[in-house]
Parts: sequence; structure tokens; C-alpha cells
Amino acid sequence: MSALRKLILLIFLILSFGLGSLYAQGQIRKAEELLPKTEGEQRILLLQELSKLYLDVNIDKSIDHLKEVVILSSGNPTNHANALYDLGNLYRKINNLRRALDCHLQALKIRKSESDELAVSASYNNLGEIHKILNKHQKALEYFNQSLEIRQKEGSEKEVAYTLNNIGSVYWLDKDYANALEYYLKSLEIRSKLGDKSDIASSLNNLGNVYKNLNKYNKALDYYKKALFLREQLNDESLIAYTLNDLGGIYWRLNNFNESLHFYNRALNIRRKLGSSEYTAATLKNIGTVYKDLNELDFSLKHYNESLKLYNETGDVKEQANVYSLIGNLYRSFNNFDKSQEYHKIALNLYEKMGNTIGVAYSSNSIGEILMDYYKSDDALNYLQSAYNNAQYSKDRNLQKSSSENLFEYYSNKGDYKKALEYYRNYSSSKFKSIADRFDKDRISEFEAKYEISKNKKEIKGLKEYNRMQSILIYLFIVLIFFAVITGYIAYKNIQIRKQTTEALTFKNQELEDINSRLKESDIILRDLNLTKDKIFNIISRDLRDPFIDLKSSSSKLISSFENNDIENQKSLAVGIRNLSAHTNELVENLLLWSASQAGKTDFSPKYFDIRESLNEILQKLSGSIIEKNLKFIFKMNNTCMAYADPTAMSEVFKNIISNAIKFSYPERKITLSAREKKYLVELEVSDEGIGISKSNLNKIFRLDSNYLALGTAQEKGAGIGLLLCKEYVEKNGGKIWAESEEGKGSSFYITIPKSEKILESMPKTNA
Repeated sequence: MSALRKLILLIFLILSFGLGSLYAQGQIRKAEELLPKTEGEQRILLLQELSKLYLDVNIDKSIDHLKEVVILSSGNPTNHANALYDLGNLYRKINNLRRALDCHLQALKIRKSESDELAVSASYNNLGEIHKILNKHQKALEYFNQSLEIRQKEGSEKEVAYTLNNIGSVYWLDKDYANALEYYLKSLEIRSKLGDKSDIASSLNNLGNVYKNLNKYNKALDYYKKALFLREQLNDESLIAYTLNDLGGIYWRLNNFNESLHFYNRALNIRRKLGSSEYTAATLKNIGTVYKDLNELDFSLKHYNESLKLYNETGDVKEQANVYSLIGNLYRSFNNFDKSQEYHKIALNLYEKMGNTIGVAYSSNSIGEILMDYYKSDDALNYLQSAYNNAQYSKDRNLQKSSSENLFEYYSNKGDYKKALEYYRNYSSSKFKSIADRFDKDRISEFEAKYEISKNKKEIKGLKEYNRMQSILIYLFIVLIFFAVITGYIAYKNIQIRKQTTEALTFKNQELEDINSRLKESDIILRDLNLTKDKIFNIISRDLRDPFIDLKSSSSKLISSFENNDIENQKSLAVGIRNLSAHTNELVENLLLWSASQAGKTDFSPKYFDIRESLNEILQKLSGSIIEKNLKFIFKMNNTCMAYADPTAMSEVFKNIISNAIKFSYPERKITLSAREKKYLVELEVSDEGIGISKSNLNKIFRLDSNYLALGTAQEKGAGIGLLLCKEYVEKNGGKIWAESEEGKGSSFYITIPKSEKILESMPKTNA
């Protein structure tokens, strides 16, 4: 315990070191200095602290330190699960959602086996949040409900409120506002009782969002203002700006443009001060829209262009497309239809690249309208049909109505009344549905109740006034009841049929969402496969063709040289043919091995092997090239240096790295092979005194999308496929590979290999 207290004291000293960026650097430096001196529990604590320190400085190092915590804690299930949970959160932070899911699922499995119910509920909650981001809403709800069930039994009220809020947010994304409202209100009820102003403000803001989508703007305004009041008390500028932006949007919908600009500009000032490019761009876009409605078109264009510039800097393609659409609408207000088309077509191109169905429908519809109304062009049909098809696929009823109406107008103008009638029916259906959506259940029930009361009052009044016709009225009343029962029964059956149809459609929509999600994942895989295919074709078309052309040329020259009996020339040509054959053979071997690995046909069988022994075998195979350049190899490692990996795969890696060192070394220089045994890994270094690699090219050498090629000191060629193979094999054996170099001074390639079976097995696994 005294050693642990000493470590805690040292960490406290680290936390009190320096100011500003020097403060953070000082913390990290002190902690890194302590790391080699610590073991066991102390090392885990220090690695966790370092991971936190690197979080805002170097997220990759933060992840690396937490990976070591995962390895170290493998003997303690609870700590191992917690480390995987934290690692999953880091992967989620860098938007690597696949690895985040892998880590959280592993953590959940361990926590279930340990019967740690509250920890299980936390894992369920995180898995729900990741599936919500992936638009897998049904799966997200399953995880959130499992988390809620545990937290309602064993968790704190704060945790229950948090999960209720998460469930509400999924329903809100699904546009199921009745359920969203129910869960948001339940969350608010608990949070109001607990008195946490930040949480209460969050719930109030969410309720404002629901009522905004229900077009109940005054009620939304009330909730937003209450949220703003609390957030101003807490002085949370980021969230204050968020609510100010929402208030600006409500006043814009109420056509109160001056108030809208007032709140938007307050939000803009805060977001500029905080340096938030993404949110600043969003507010500028909103201000541009207000100025458009005020007919201040120059001001509108100015703000849209500022917003577009920021979205270009952040690389947000979806928002770039949205702003291009808005500028297209703006130019249409100017009656500049050429410019309007130009911007809508840019937006359409971006939406198509993203696969954004609603965006494609909107842009196509806008272009089609312009071509139909102002240019009277038959080209309008293709755009209007595309808008209609994409609108049907989406759930946006306004787009469905608008696209149906436009096609009805187009075919009416052409005199094709049969087609026009078909789209008129779709337009009428969409119009009816959009009107029905404006009324929520409570309003309808309230209206029906008032109607029944009013009707009964009139009947009573009629009975009093016309007492002498009592028997006739009773008879009529019975007839009315009879017809009411029949009407009610018909209405009931219609409701049942509509309900069954809705449930069937909901189920189909869920199936379509799952298919769409799988298609997106397949699209990512296909893009990777296309990139792989392009690389292979590039190698075949360039790097395999060129050597055979050279071989053909050299062979022809060699045959011709026999007539002149020029021994020296013959010898030179023969050496050239041999080198070209060796290079081509190396290229084909690497290409076949790498292609097999990409296709998942490579089996890895890890076991203990001697690194030095493997290196000696490689040097014997490459002795011809070594002798030609008169290179000297220096070993800086023990006679026996054991590691745990697939020996055949690592032999291929060593062969490629050493071949490159020979290729790019100057004659009569030395190549150093070093091995350093670390706590869990063996780090191998291969250093040469060759031509080196520039900083700009150093980042390209392990990348598939790079076309970087370099010639050796004896003009040896290489396709770059060897280093891709090395990276693939090293990472699949639980290691890392990287390079350091200075142009003109040589290069050093580093490879880490696990020392034991236990270390390899305890490393975080991935399905990617």
C-alpha cells in the first residue's frame, strides 16, 4: 500500500505541473518518465492517467495506452471489462463505430458472466447509442429497453431518466412523436424531482423539439425559453447557443423575422467565440434563410456563402449540398433560373454520391420545376420522375405531394390526361395524409368530446321546445342510434384494417431500414474491394508489363551480342535479365500473397519462434544481392530472441523489409538488425544507410490509395505491394509496423511482435 500511496502522490505532483499547453506537456512528460519504473496495479493506474492526458492531445496514443490496460487487466474480469468499455468509448469518439461495437460487446459478455447488473445496463446503454448513430433504431430501442429494465430495479433515478431520454430520442428520430413525448415527459418528471438544472434544461429542449415538429410553435417556444433560462443560470455557453438557435427557428416559423434574427445573431456571436465551425456554419445558414424571407437577397447570399465556406473546411458534404440547394432557391427568387439550376445540380450531384434519397428527391424536383415552368423543356420529365421515385422511397410526405403534383401538371400540359389522373390520385392521397398528420390524438379526442356535448345539448333543447312531437323524436332518435351503431361499426372495421396495414407497413419499413443499413455496410466493403482491384490492375498493367518488356528487349540484345562475341556486354545483359527476373518473381509472389490475404484465404497459425534464426534464413536467401553491393549486416540482439506469431507470415515480412533495405542502400554500407525485448512485445528495428524517404512520401508507403514508387540505388524497381503485405501480416499477428526516415540519411523500419500466447489472446479483437 505504501508503494501505491507513493504513486498517487507522484500523480498529484504531475497534475500540479505547468500552465496552459506547457502544463499538459509537463503532465505527459512526467507520467512517461514514471512509466518504465512501475508494474502491476501501479502501471495500470498510470496508463489510465496517461490515456486521459493524451485524450485531447493525441487520441491514437490515448488508445494505445488503454489497449495496454486491456492486456494487463486480462486476469481480472471486472477490470478487463471496464478497460474494454473505456476503449469502446474512445473508438466511438473517433467515429470508429465498428471497433467501438466490438469492444462494448466483449465488455457486455464479461459483465454478464460476472452478474454485474449496473455495469451490464451501462453497456446496453452505450450499445443503444451506437446503434442510434448507425440508424439501426429498432436495435437501439432493444438495448435501451434492456438497460432501462435493469436501472429501474437497481440503478439510480438519474440513470433511469437518462435512459428514458435516450428512448425518447429514438422515437423522435423515427417521427413517432407520441411515444417521444411520453418518454421525454417521464424523463423530465424524474429530473425535476432530482433538481439537476442541466438535465432539466436538456429535457425541456427535447420537448421543444417535439412540439416544433408537431407545428405547435407556441408550446415549443415555451419549452425553449424555460430551457434557456436554466442554461443561462448555469452559464453553459455551448448549450445556450444551441437553445438560442432553436428559438430563432421557432420565431422564423411564426414569421417574426426580427425576433428570429435577434436570437440567431446571439447564437452566432457565442459560436464564433467558442470557435465551433460546424455550429457557426449552421447558424449562418439559418440567418441566410431569414434574410431571404425578408427579401434581403444580397444579405441572404452573403450568409449562405459564409456558411458554405465553413462546411467546405469541415468537410461536411451533406450540409454543403443543403446550402447549395438553398442558394439555388435564392437565385430562383432573383428569377435567375440558369444560376438556380446550376446550384441545384451541384447539390444533386453531392446527394447522389452520398445516397441521400430525400436530398436527391428535393434537388431533382427543384430542377424539374424550373425546366417545366420557365423553359417548357421536355427534359423536365426525367428530373420530375426521379424526384417522384425517390420521394416514394423516403417517408417525406411533403415531397411525395409536391412531386405528384408536378407530374400531374406536366402530363396535363402535354394532354396525357390518363397519366395526369394517376398522379393526381397520388397527390390527393399525399395531401390527405399530410393534413391528417397535423392533428394529434389528444386534439381529435378533445374535438369529438366537445362535439358530442354540443349535440346532446341541442337535442335536450329540442325536446323541451317541441314536447308535443316527443314520440316522433324518440323514433327518430332510435333510427339515428341504429345508423350511428352501423356507422360506428364500419368506422371501427376501417380503423382495424388501417391499424393492421400500418403495422404491416411499419414492419416492412423496419426490414427496409435493416436492408439499407446492410447495403451501406456493403458499399463500404465494395469501395475497399474496388480500391484493392484498382491497385492490383495498376500493378498488373504497369509493374508486371514493364519488366516483361525489358526482359524481351534485353534478351534480344543478348542474342544479337553473340554475333559480335562481346563477352562483357553479354555478361552485363545476363545480369540485367537475372535482376529483372528476380524483381518480377518477388512482385508476383507478394501480389499473390496479398491478394489471398485480402480474400480471407490466408490461415495464420501462431506459435513460438526464434526471430534471429528466421533473420539468418532470410539473409542466406538474399546473399546474392548482399554480396553484389558489398553490404555489412550488424546484429544487435541476443543469440536467441523468441516471439509468438505465425512464423511463415513473419518470415515474409522480414524478407520484404530486408530486401528494401538492400535495394535502397548505397554499396559498402551497413544494415543494422536490432531487437529490443519490452514488457509484452519484441520490437525489431531494420536500419539502413541508404537514400531515405522524404516526409511527404513517408505517409504514403503503407497506403493502398497511394501511387508512391521509388528506385533503388542500383535502379531496382518496386511496386509498393510488399509493404502493404507487411502491414497486413503484422497487424493480423497482433503487432504494429511503422517507419522513420530522413532523406539522404537512410531509413529505419520498426515491427512489434507479441512475446507470448497470452498477450496475443488478450488483445482487443475486431471483426473489421
